[in-house]
Amino acid sequence: MSSELQNMIDLLKSQLGYGEQGGGYTKYGDWYGKTVEFDSDYSAQPWCDMLLSWAAHKLGYEKWFGQFAFTPNHARWFVDHNAWGHHPEPGAVVFYDWSGSGTVDGIDHVGMVISADDDGTIHTIEGNVDGGHVREKTRDQSYVVGYGYPDKVKIAMRGEAAGKTSVSDAKTLALTAAETSLNLPGQASHQPGPGAAGALVLLALLLVVACLRVTRLSTRLAHAATGPRGRDSASPEPAHCASSRTPPKGAPRTAAPGARQ
Repeated sequence: MSSELQNMIDLLKSQLGYGEQGGGYTKYGDWYGKTVEFDSDYSAQPWCDMLLSWAAHKLGYEKWFGQFAFTPNHARWFVDHNAWGHHPEPGAVVFYDWSGSGTVDGIDHVGMVISADDDGTIHTIEGNVDGGHVREKTRDQSYVVGYGYPDKVKIAMRGEAAGKTSVSDAKTLALTAAETSLNLPGQASHQPGPGAAGALVLLALLLVVACLRVTRLSTRLAHAATGPRGRDSASPEPAHCASSRTPPKGAPRTAAPGARQ
């Protein structure tokens, strides 16, 4: 787990005990409706994913953590970023489906993994549980659909950014090589002949190709190092918590099964 995700867990722990106010109001939903989506009042909507989005935004991690209220869309975002799997690990985002369908479309609750035991038990921080509070929970994986890995998204995004920078630098070098005079020690400055200029441009182009290959190799290694592992076996789930399904932007705003209305 990265230091960034440890910072996020620490921030979430500072919220333990927070509970809904009158009418189901939470500061996380209020923030979400004023910062992320502006189509509706989210202040009294089911808020488990908005808690995580709030924490990520507070720390500046929103680009590689995601900002969602509708839990299935958050799961799909991890799938689209090749950061989805079935192995619990600290810092992973855990997605549940209390109906037991095991499908992404059925996801109705989310939390963040603090730690995982060898027997498959997971320890999490979750919002909108135990009567509308932020709590630490200990669960088996009976209702877990899968896990999103924010660190994997972060590594891929930073690799892409570094690749774009490398290619840009190489292109600049190519242009500079084509336009700059060739200064030889002990001799007067003069313009290079066609052969020298061509050699410099070829060298710069070779550097561009080398940067692209290094970037692609780095991305493949990052995917291999953080890829999802095999599915863990599940044990019976002792209790259900409240669901947190908020419709996506533009969708009819009806409560999900099990959600408080």
